[in-house]
Amino acid sequence: MLADEGSQPFTITSEIYPSPTDSPIKKFESGASQPEPLPLCGKPNGLHICKAAAAAAAEGEASGVGAGMVAEPDSGMESAASSWDRSVAEVKEHAFARLQDELRRANEELKLRDEEVTRLSRIRQEVEAELEDLTASLFQEAHKMVREANLQQAAAERSLKEKAMQVDVLTAEVAALKTLVLTSTPSKPNLHLVHDQKNKDDPDTPSSSRLKKHRRCPSHFNLKYGRENSPPDSPTEEQNPISNLDSIMSSENCEVDPVFHKEFLAWKQNPTLDKSNEFIARIYREDIEQCLDFNNTQLAEEIRTAVDNGDIFIEAVSEKMKSPFAKKCVLLDSQSVCNYRLRLSNSETWYHISQICRNRITAVCNFLNYLRYIQRGLVKSSVHDIYWEIIRLRKEMMLARLGLSISTS
Repeated sequence: MLADEGSQPFTITSEIYPSPTDSPIKKFESGASQPEPLPLCGKPNGLHICKAAAAAAAEGEASGVGAGMVAEPDSGMESAASSWDRSVAEVKEHAFARLQDELRRANEELKLRDEEVTRLSRIRQEVEAELEDLTASLFQEAHKMVREANLQQAAAERSLKEKAMQVDVLTAEVAALKTLVLTSTPSKPNLHLVHDQKNKDDPDTPSSSRLKKHRRCPSHFNLKYGRENSPPDSPTEEQNPISNLDSIMSSENCEVDPVFHKEFLAWKQNPTLDKSNEFIARIYREDIEQCLDFNNTQLAEEIRTAVDNGDIFIEAVSEKMKSPFAKKCVLLDSQSVCNYRLRLSNSETWYHISQICRNRITAVCNFLNYLRYIQRGLVKSSVHDIYWEIIRLRKEMMLARLGLSISTS
């Protein structure tokens, strides 16, 4: 501040600048980068003292200027002030540039971090998706394996049951074959063998008389081809209302069909069950197809296939299941007393059938089983005996188809 007249010369007290080295001018001249602004009267928010006025006051005091006079600022001080302003501006620009550079680097780092986070998030999503797909495929594979195992187990159990039934059937066939191929006991010899022996002992006997007097092997009469475990014979079989047709074969009026006999002899040279063979085709056309012709055409077709393959099972119903009342026969589509039931090997369903249906099916099975024995070479009888046994079995199919009682032979 300026001094009044009669007062002491203008000076700057040490309260503002305690020492000459603390002066802002000295600091600027000594190379200080940024002088501190000085508050007025010790107030932080007051006005700053003009640097030029302070410099002029210091110069006036040194030259002895009287009180009440203010020295004009020097051009050097103005240059120093402008240099200081420029330095301040440069410092600000440098600081601003430094801050901008830091901000740019921070933005770049933030961008890199965002990209890294995005990449990691994408990888995480891909891993989670792969994990879900793998889990789903594992569950599907596990379910598939369990399902296949269950199917295989069911198939194995069904096959086991079928094999057990086949074993029973084969056991019955073996027993029947023993009856067929083994000779009888000495007390009851095989009649056709005895007959052949008599012919050998008596060479004068003509062959025509042997044909006329021929009697079939008793083993043919007693054989149930592969049906030892089959249902018991029909009660009506024991009551034979018709005459014994077996006597026709051994009577003098017996005549051989030359066409059928010729086809039989050709078939006997190479036994087969192929339907393209003339002999087999005639048997199917005249006997088997008519015998297995039922009203239920769909089931009848399945039964024909099962009979050809030997995959049919017939049994009598238990005493508890028997009923004197009529029920529906699935083959005839009519009401009848059904004391038998059948099942195909590829099904677990049992069908109740009547007596006539059972007789027709078993008659066909007996005939085909006998042809199979011949094909395998298990029948050791003569060609003549085999022919008449085939005729007898055809007669059984005819009787069963007509609903007549089957002979007990």
